[in-house]
This record gives sequence, structure tokens and C-alpha cells, in this order.
Amino acid sequence: MNNIVEQIQKSYQAERIRVSYCVFDIGTYLKDLAEKGLIWVLKDQKNISDPEKILIEHYLNEYRANQIYDNLEEFLNIQSPKNLSAAISRKPSQSTTPSKEKQTKKRQHLEVRDVKQFIGYKKAKELEKKIIELCQNFPSYEVDHIVNQIERSACSIKDSIEMGEQIYVGEKFNQYSIAIGSAKETTAWLQMSLGQKYITQVQFDELDNLTTQVVRILTKNLSNIKEKEGKGMDLPNPFTPNVKNFGAYNNALLLVEKIYEITRKPEFWKEKNLVKKMRKRATSSVANIAEGHQLYIPKKFRFFNDSMKALDGLDSSLETSLIKGIVPEKELKEIDDLRISIRNVLSTKMANISDGKGASI
Repeated sequence: MNNIVEQIQKSYQAERIRVSYCVFDIGTYLKDLAEKGLIWVLKDQKNISDPEKILIEHYLNEYRANQIYDNLEEFLNIQSPKNLSAAISRKPSQSTTPSKEKQTKKRQHLEVRDVKQFIGYKKAKELEKKIIELCQNFPSYEVDHIVNQIERSACSIKDSIEMGEQIYVGEKFNQYSIAIGSAKETTAWLQMSLGQKYITQVQFDELDNLTTQVVRILTKNLSNIKEKEGKGMDLPNPFTPNVKNFGAYNNALLLVEKIYEITRKPEFWKEKNLVKKMRKRATSSVANIAEGHQLYIPKKFRFFNDSMKALDGLDSSLETSLIKGIVPEKELKEIDDLRISIRNVLSTKMANISDGKGASI
């Protein structure tokens, strides 16, 4: 038994290395282990990150009834360590005799339409065009930052909708989830641009309304697919919360305001690299929180975790400014308190999701 547990743990470590420790990619592997009843062996394993621990706890709670704690050898019908590794790593699609349920899932498919006639695609294309036109009036020093990011996120909406026009139900959900996340990220960049007065309130309202329309169209589309073609499939809830109602998001916007305000002071005029880092890390925390408001839990973890990493990077930059004597400690305390409060909220939300208390976030 101990030998089997050890080999499962080793196989997981090997998979982590293979996917370069990406929380989103490893989530599929963890879910597969949970469905097989083996995820419990990873619960107290060392050398894994906090997001992984939360994901393991989440899937352990979700598939607690599946877990096999005794007679693993008999259940897995293992004769050698080689066979054990194969059994652990085997994906559902590699099974030599697919279950009746899996065969049914394979038959569920969609009709492929001309995506350019789809109203969601048209709206996304219109949004991208308007944003590119708008960004021509942004300050030159934002071209490598806000301009590139907002144009990228707007383009991603349209591209993901186009890639979602295929026969596979699951992949359509995946691509539309990416599009929804990109739409929310686009709104975040628009809000930050409004805060810096790069755009007017009227311009923001027009483009924000357009992103909202795209999200609603995609959500309605997925809801209809789940009800009709997706019956019996393990598909996520297509409805996502409004990121503007999330306290950590609004505080992160406030953090960006304060970072821009402080880095405009004369003391920072000769510190272009430091200014760039501070602004990039602050805005990245907002963008990742927004993009995390999509369909799949592993993606939420990935973006929330990326937001926390950006906040940690910001802390390092703030320390540098303190060491250089650019800003006194007292002036940075308010910013640091705000940064810590955002990070604490994200950590709590991730923990709540793993306990099944906040899956809608």
C-alpha cells in the first residue's frame, strides 16, 4: 500500500514538471486522480504550492465518495510498478474500452456555423475596432503597457469566439470561457484608462456596454447548449458574476490610482524602470482578478494566483523605492495596507472555493 502511495506521488511530481507547474494544466490531472479515488494521497505531500493544495482540497471534497483508502492493490489490479504508473497517468480518452457514458459524450456535437454571421462575433469585432481607434489617442508612454494590453485582450475575445465555432461542446465552453474572461479583462483596462483620464466617461460607458453585451450573448448561447446538446456532460455553470461587485477588484483599482499618483512625483522622474515595474504590477493585479471571473475553477485559481504574484512583485518594487529613499515609509504604508488587504481577500476566496463555499466567484 505504501509503495503504491509513493508511486502515485512520484507520478504527480513528474506531471507537474511536464506541464511546467502550470496550475491550470495540472488541474485536469488532479481531477482525473480525484475521479479515480486517488487524490487523497496528495493531501499532505510536501513541496507543492498553495494553489495546488487548494485545488487538491477542492477535488477531494467534490469526489470524497470516490476515494479508495483500503486495498488499493486489489482495486487497481496492479501486478508491477510499471503497470501502476500507466494506470495512474492514463487519461479517460486512452481507455481501451470506453464506458457507455463516454461513448455518448463523444456523439454529442454541434453544428458549425459561419461565425462571422454570429451576433457575438460581430459585437466583439466592433469592440476591437473601437478600442484600436481609441488607443491612438493614449499617451506615448502607455503604448508598451496599457495600449498593448487592452488591444490584446479585445482581440482575444474575437479570436476565442471564432475558435469556439466547432463541433465539440466541451471545447466551445472552453473557448467561450476564455472570451468571457478576456471581455472582463478588457473592461478592467478600460476602467484603469478612465481612472487616468485617458478616456472620457462617455467613451468608457459605450465600450463597457459593448463588452457586457458580448458576455451576455455568449452566456445565453452556452446556457442553451448546456440544456440541449450538453445533457449528461460535465459542463460548468455558464453564468459568471459581475467583477465590479467584487471588493478586491475595486480595491485593486484604487491601488492602481495610488501607484500612478505616487510615481508621478518628481522623485520618480529619474526612475523610469522602477516606475514601469510598479505600474505594470499594480495594473496586472487588476487585470488578473477580472480575467479570473470565468467558467472553470482551475482558471480562476490560475488568474487569482497570478494577481497575488503581481502584488508580491509590487511589494518588492515598493521596498526598492524605500531603500533608495524616494518615498518615506509613512507614505507607503497606506499603499502597502491596501495591497495586503487585496491579497488576503484573494487567498480567502480561493480557500472558500476549495471548501465549496464560493464556487460562483
